Amino acid sequence: MSDKKTLVPVGHIPGSKPLKVAKYERYARYRAQALSRIEAFRKIGNEAALDKTAHNNATRLEKRPGIRDRISYLTRQAEELIAEKRARIEELLWNIHESNIQDFFITEDQINPAENSNNRAEISNNPDQQKVGGSPRARVVPRPLTELAPETAKLIEDVTIDSKGRAVPKLYSKLQANKELRQMLNISAKEAPRDVTQLSDAELIAQLADQAKELGIEIDLNYRFAQQQKEPDK
Repeated sequence: MSDKKTLVPVGHIPGSKPLKVAKYERYARYRAQALSRIEAFRKIGNEAALDKTAHNNATRLEKRPGIRDRISYLTRQAEELIAEKRARIEELLWNIHESNIQDFFITEDQINPAENSNNRAEISNNPDQQKVGGSPRARVVPRPLTELAPETAKLIEDVTIDSKGRAVPKLYSKLQANKELRQMLNISAKEAPRDVTQLSDAELIAQLADQAKELGIEIDLNYRFAQQQKEPDK
């Protein structure tokens, strides 16, 4: 398929390429960092410019399509990075919330089967160490940290060393993860959004006026419809 038939030609996203004039590129980056027009204009070599002069010149700069597109592109990139970071934080919180303590422990038999097999043989041959009712149950010990997958190891907040020199993991708090998830997702909101039937006359009129303004529609709203009462049948 030729480039002419593609909806968005590759490499032609408005503002995706740095501006050729270095000071204009710096200006666009300053503006994308939420600096005001006056401040951004002064930082590209116009420190002595008066407020009005700086504002007017910056406004003229931003009317140029290339500069305007570059600012829009850089701003969008910043928003996408914030969204990506938020997604990573949310994923980690969910992993903490759903973590399973069994993933961090193992039986001694699984660590060194040959050694533990010899130990069991010694116990079975020694009447003083034999236990009534069958063989002794294998002890549960912390899994070696080097065996944990990186994603699993991320769920460990701290490590303590026991008397035998084994690293015992302490996981992040599920309760705290739950609290932060509810806050991030606004699950713990005390009140659900009110239905339109729950709005007062003034709130309903204000809401309708805002919607009309957003749609660019001129509409005359007042309280007459709310104040009029149906006359009794004669």
